[in-house]
Amino acid sequence: MNRRVFKWISVLLCLCLLNTLAGCAGKTETDQSAYDSEEIHAVWFSYLDYEERCSGMNKQEFSDEVGLMLNQMQDVGINTVYVHASAFTDALYDSKIYPKSASIAGMDYDPLKIFCEQAKGKNMRIEAWINPLRSVTSAEAESLDSNFIISKWIQENNERIRLVSDRYYLNPAYQDVRDLAVSVVREILDNYDVDGIHMDDYFYPDDTAKSFDAYIYSQSETGETLEDFRRSATSTLVKEIHDAVKEKDSSLVFGISPAGNTDLNLNVYYADPSGWVKDGTVDYLAPQIYWGLEHPTKPYAEVLAQWQSITAGTDTDLIIGLAAYKCGIEDVYAKDASQEWVENSDILSREILISQNAGCKGTALFRYSSLFAPSAETAENVDKEIINIKSAYGVN
Repeated sequence: MNRRVFKWISVLLCLCLLNTLAGCAGKTETDQSAYDSEEIHAVWFSYLDYEERCSGMNKQEFSDEVGLMLNQMQDVGINTVYVHASAFTDALYDSKIYPKSASIAGMDYDPLKIFCEQAKGKNMRIEAWINPLRSVTSAEAESLDSNFIISKWIQENNERIRLVSDRYYLNPAYQDVRDLAVSVVREILDNYDVDGIHMDDYFYPDDTAKSFDAYIYSQSETGETLEDFRRSATSTLVKEIHDAVKEKDSSLVFGISPAGNTDLNLNVYYADPSGWVKDGTVDYLAPQIYWGLEHPTKPYAEVLAQWQSITAGTDTDLIIGLAAYKCGIEDVYAKDASQEWVENSDILSREILISQNAGCKGTALFRYSSLFAPSAETAENVDKEIINIKSAYGVN
């Protein structure tokens, strides 16, 4: 038998076994997850989408545009939107904690409120998407309001926030840093009709130096290695956000979209998805499996099987993050498979079908503009892919 065919059969058999395990353990028909029982078809709506689609709009124009965008999504079968609420310790909503995001500069209205109102009118789910540890650039720091706690910490050269490659990152080992993140979560949940809180993969930055958290680590009495100390800090942040969400309403969901590469999560970002699953501090994981079917080192089905093994037999759902932004574009890091996304217009739809056959809770597409406002070069490929996605989602 051809070695490549044998490899594919092995992976698919593994997915089937993991699907069986997932179906046999944890949840029953009367013990559903914190969110409704439908398959999740999600799209990320990023701060970049605000900039590209909504700049300069007045309230009525924005409201009309949101209605149009949600209709576009719903026509494809999308039922959930992860709307950016905080990308860089800023706010894409009316906040008393964080300064207003530059991505919605000029808006004298609350875009998140409009998103929520419009989505609820269309029976769509909205989750507020946050990045609690990624902060401002060094240039942006100079114009921060001096009363803002982030500005104070920067001016004090405080270890709670450190500059890494020209961007500041917060240190989750400090309780007041975690308290700040939790206060933002509570502010959102207290004021907006969202269905949950969604985080993505910005935890510790790439190549975090020992100096990033040298003092607080030196004060630690746990006996952990620095690497385990950092993973513990991240996991504590995750638990505290989870607890705040459930304290507000147990039916609200809290999920995280970690990097698709499990080794990077543990050893670079110091994020421990397996630990979160074991601790029960996430309702779902949405790993960013942003590789094609033929990728030489990270083929989609193999990576999916890795994530299935993490959630199988647990109460944590698996929603697969897919790279809509790659449609029609050369994948330069895929070597011999670099043209896969150019030569095919059904990569996403095939990945959706594989995830469905594996028993996943759903899929999420990154991001809105990649699918619904593509460039001239990718438009033909994207249009064909959308037809295929509709078929995979069961839309006539």
